[in-house]
Amino acid sequence: MIQEEKSVVLELLGVEKSYPGNPPVGALRGIDLLVRKGELLALVGTSGSGKSTMLNVMGALDRPTAGNVFIEGQDLSNLSDRQLSSLRGRRIGFIFQQFHLIAGMSAVENVSTGLLYQGISRSRRHSDAIALLHRVGLGDRLAHLPHQLSGGEQQRVAIARALMGEPAIILADELTGNLDSKTSEEIIELLHQLNKDGSTIVVVTHDGALAQSFPGMVTLLDGLVANDSRAA
Repeated sequence: MIQEEKSVVLELLGVEKSYPGNPPVGALRGIDLLVRKGELLALVGTSGSGKSTMLNVMGALDRPTAGNVFIEGQDLSNLSDRQLSSLRGRRIGFIFQQFHLIAGMSAVENVSTGLLYQGISRSRRHSDAIALLHRVGLGDRLAHLPHQLSGGEQQRVAIARALMGEPAIILADELTGNLDSKTSEEIIELLHQLNKDGSTIVVVTHDGALAQSFPGMVTLLDGLVANDSRAA
């Protein structure tokens, strides 16, 4: 029996992105990319290669100048800004290098903000946040404020927040950039475990060790896909 092909979560077709200038600056110059359900993928490239721009386009934070972006088959070019915002909140989880935790909120409260505008009751958000903090190894840090947590613990809180609502895809930007090597290894191990549990994850990184540890790696160069290890 032929195994059914995994569904496509994210697709970029002929995506271009340019910024005003004389001449315009072309950050992305015709990107085709597929991310299937259950993949763990690193997106790498030198400074100026277009990887940050590509993350913004994949995450519906910015619209492409040309081409199409699809999330679970939904063409984002057909959505209004309000609809895009709703889709981001429901189907895309974000993890950032700077954590972006709210200083006056506990770990549980920070994680629960992941579904703040999705019409989910406060009690449900609270219970889901507790479950996710246990899942990322912070069951004993529920009431701690960000300044009471180490950098690695803050990143785990950010990861738990990104998992709220079971998004279709998680996009991470240099998530180990502010961490020491031991803590980075622990975060990478956590990502692998989350992926084994079913999460689809794309990580933008310049960290070669992190990228090499992933099953798939896409290399950008001058706004183009220079190499996709999955095609080898």
